Amino acid sequence: MIEEDAENELAWFSLGQALFDAGRFADALHAFATAARLQDDLMMAHLRQAQCLCELGRHAEARPFAEKTRDLAIAQKHEGPREDAEELLEEIEDALD
Repeated sequence: MIEEDAENELAWFSLGQALFDAGRFADALHAFATAARLQDDLMMAHLRQAQCLCELGRHAEARPFAEKTRDLAIAQKHEGPREDAEELLEEIEDALD
């Protein structure tokens, strides 16, 4: 799908999800970042970036993505992703303490 339309944020997100599921977090991070760049309010792309960074041990870098996810979830009225972002923020704080 990306070869047909490199500006398709959902194709990038899908690629990122497949890479994430395969444990290829650095590669998934790039795909999720591209999806988020193409559609800044794509909340789950920001959440997955934060999760990838945590998996890579880069917790401090993950914080802004988790915060953005929380803010988007509040604005878009999505409770599940908001809870996920808040849990991830707690995990990040614990890792940084």
